[in-house]
Amino acid sequence: MPDSRRRALDHHSGRANLGPIIPKADHNYVAFFLTLSCNLKCPYCINLHDHVHRIDQARRKMMTADEWISAADRLTLRDDLPLTLQGGEPTLHKGFFRIVNEVKPEIKMDLMTNMMFDVRQFIENVPTWRFDRQAPYAPIRVSYHPGQNDIEDLIRKTFKLQDAGFRVGLYGIAHPDATIAKHIQDVQARCLKLGIDFRTKEFLGFHEDKLYGTFKYDGSINGAAHCACECRTTEIIVDPSGNVFRCHSDLYKGRLPIAHILDADFNEESIDVFRSCQNFGDCNPCDVKVKTNRHQIFGHTSVEIRDIRNTKDDGTIKSSTVPLNVIPAQAGNQ
Repeated sequence: MPDSRRRALDHHSGRANLGPIIPKADHNYVAFFLTLSCNLKCPYCINLHDHVHRIDQARRKMMTADEWISAADRLTLRDDLPLTLQGGEPTLHKGFFRIVNEVKPEIKMDLMTNMMFDVRQFIENVPTWRFDRQAPYAPIRVSYHPGQNDIEDLIRKTFKLQDAGFRVGLYGIAHPDATIAKHIQDVQARCLKLGIDFRTKEFLGFHEDKLYGTFKYDGSINGAAHCACECRTTEIIVDPSGNVFRCHSDLYKGRLPIAHILDADFNEESIDVFRSCQNFGDCNPCDVKVKTNRHQIFGHTSVEIRDIRNTKDDGTIKSSTVPLNVIPAQAGNQ
């Protein structure tokens, strides 16, 4: 651990030792992946895209609650930019309740969860004001996965959380399998009739040897050959050990962190740098899908990629904003 980081953590009450991180107007997302462990086993999990293994992710050292609190307290966020807690399943982190209570109060949070937690315990230990902000979508976003979590349980828990003052939305995957897709449509219609916000996200990745999704850069997902490029992110994404990555592909694979969230010299300027990459073609769909931004405006991508070139003959490959051999699905939300 660098001396600057150790000094900051040795004096937990003196968090001012770490300089502020102030995301810029075009920085769209700040996420702490508290853990990559999950209590579901969805076969299409985006975290495990391209042969990533959950057991390898679970071996990573996890930051303590004190460390996450110190990291969050560095942030100065706009009203329209929350700190999103996600994973894996973020509520599995042993310090989850401490984190949501002890981070400085001006930090508003969003939560991405499968809601397999004890809802009574959640209500008793989580302040509603932490997840209370004006946005075109609910701060607590619950993923429904048929065969993994139970929709009846999710509906009951949603009503309990709403009664306690939380804003909750349910999300399902617009799966290419016709039976699953019909089930999701039926569940959505039922939830909307009950007054529960239920939205769908597009299916990303392969199903029956076909690639599904709406991607900006042709060849970025499971390309025939990995190419060199330069890329720049619009997001601050931090893995369970506190490492900051330029993209979700690197984060899920634990590959080439650009900094640690507790490095004294890390700040928002670090995000704006185009960095050399040798892994174009191994991108994660989260990074190159065309999606809505935090304002729910469609057309955003997490990363900007330029100067794509073949690593063998260094011939320039033209990047494309129109995906080829990609089957479009319904546009979804962040």
